[in-house]
Amino acid sequence: MPNPIGPRPVTAPGVNTPAAPPRTVDVGSITRDELARLKQSSPALARTIEQAKSTYGDFLSRTPAARLTVTTPSGNGGAPVLTLLPPGFDASKPATVQTHFHGDHTSVAAPNGSHTGNIKEQLTKEPQRVWVLPEAQGNVGGAGTAWNNVKDHAGTVRDALAGAGVSAASGTKHVVSAHSAGGRALAAAMTSGTLKTDQLVLLDCLYEREAGPGANTAILDAVKNGALAQVKDVVIVATGSYPAERNDKLIAAGSGKVRMEKLMPRQGLSNHEAAARNHLVPKQSWS
Repeated sequence: MPNPIGPRPVTAPGVNTPAAPPRTVDVGSITRDELARLKQSSPALARTIEQAKSTYGDFLSRTPAARLTVTTPSGNGGAPVLTLLPPGFDASKPATVQTHFHGDHTSVAAPNGSHTGNIKEQLTKEPQRVWVLPEAQGNVGGAGTAWNNVKDHAGTVRDALAGAGVSAASGTKHVVSAHSAGGRALAAAMTSGTLKTDQLVLLDCLYEREAGPGANTAILDAVKNGALAQVKDVVIVATGSYPAERNDKLIAAGSGKVRMEKLMPRQGLSNHEAAARNHLVPKQSWS
């Protein structure tokens, strides 16, 4: 059986192999003893693995099984990135690769996360939709999630896919979604010029800091500076938790690419949480 801890030898075509490949752990293969040792040396990595195994464990026991890997790409500041290959995924066929940046009071594999329920549904419905879930560097699961680790979105996706043993086939589409405080991570990716996506999904995330400009200002400035040049579709789902003029300004700056999607409420959830639970995968409006 291959060693579940260590870099995978697969790299995306046309990309230079990094001098120090990110660490990769196969969630389905790691043993209890290996996880115990990892808790001592890399607690954040171990926490992500343990939570992923608990939250998505039933997908590992299916036939065919899902594949779950956790990498530590430099593009995500060395913080863990969980990658989910759905049951029945066929690497020879075009796929949709979706990166999602979560908000406060949750994590990439939180069992009760608003995004988690939607992702579980999609793993069953869409075997060709691969999920790349970067983790924040600080305050994970609490308020004020620290997303200052986001350095290179395209590089993070490349390394995450390589860690999972796949590369983007011809025809692969890319989606990036951000919910709530995850807007700060999206803003960092856009500001760095490393955002790679066909569709952008903004889920109630255009917030500002109490002390000054925040994700909303950074995202709007990035759009004005050409961050949507390669993006085909931008979807905003808002709940009224911030001034509507922020949506209007982004639509005006988006050169006809930005549209609003009406919120679908969900019983038992606040509208803010329903934005992620119901709208993580909006309808595709491009070819």
